[in-house]
Amino acid sequence: MRIDMAYGYVILSGNEVRIGSTVPAPGDPPKLRLESIAGGSFGGVTFAKVREDGVPEEMVLIQGKQDERVRDNPLDFSGELTVHVRHWQPGLSDDAQMVKVMEMRHDGVKIKGINL
Repeated sequence: MRIDMAYGYVILSGNEVRIGSTVPAPGDPPKLRLESIAGGSFGGVTFAKVREDGVPEEMVLIQGKQDERVRDNPLDFSGELTVHVRHWQPGLSDDAQMVKVMEMRHDGVKIKGINL
């Protein structure tokens, strides 16, 4: 199914979603925008497998959020992007198995404790 809009289109086909821009170059590229109220996570993209019993198991989470160092100040709009990867350990909750492997902030990138 194709949905045409003023500046582009969305195509839903099988198990794919495609967003395209029809604005001539060097125009406006397509965007996916996730928004939420200030104070925490603004959205995320997850990659998961579905077990045989139908339960999804999140394996990777890419999350956009407010900088954790200033999260208690709703007027500080500093951002952060984090990547979490599941490290399966029997007996732990799903959230406890997600390990933050990368943080990107305005002042640098941190990969599992290595500052770049």
